[in-house]
Amino acid sequence: MEFGKRYCQGGKKTRGFKPRDPKIYPPSWCPKLKCPVEYRIYAYKDVNAWYLHRLLQAKGLLNTPNGHEFAVRSDGHTALSARNFWKEVKFKSASEVLGVPIYDDEVIEIDDGLRPCFFHMEDGTVKVLLRFQSDKARENQYVEQTAPKEDE
Repeated sequence: MEFGKRYCQGGKKTRGFKPRDPKIYPPSWCPKLKCPVEYRIYAYKDVNAWYLHRLLQAKGLLNTPNGHEFAVRSDGHTALSARNFWKEVKFKSASEVLGVPIYDDEVIEIDDGLRPCFFHMEDGTVKVLLRFQSDKARENQYVEQTAPKEDE
């Protein structure tokens, strides 16, 4: 290793950046970079977590989403980066952009392998979420919330 030279430490061995590699964003050969980008949609892990959120909201206590009460509901790949996703949702709904239904109080993660970005659905609009514990949310098991059946 040389002083002043930039290195990538992803993967099994350290690789040095070449002079022709970009200076601002990671090069295409970076082993941490995911192509296509992954997205994950987090929803409340069960009805109890959703109900607790509604009770706190009714009392006027604002709580930002954290990973403890969420679980992965859906995941997939998209061609959009987090920046392009943010630009697209200004003109279209998030459901149209990703092609899956997204509801209020759900969290969207756009993960390019280097730094994931999180977005929160509030009243039909998408807002940037600064902190979210996605590792805790991935540990939780999602319980499908179904409506109770009516007796005939």
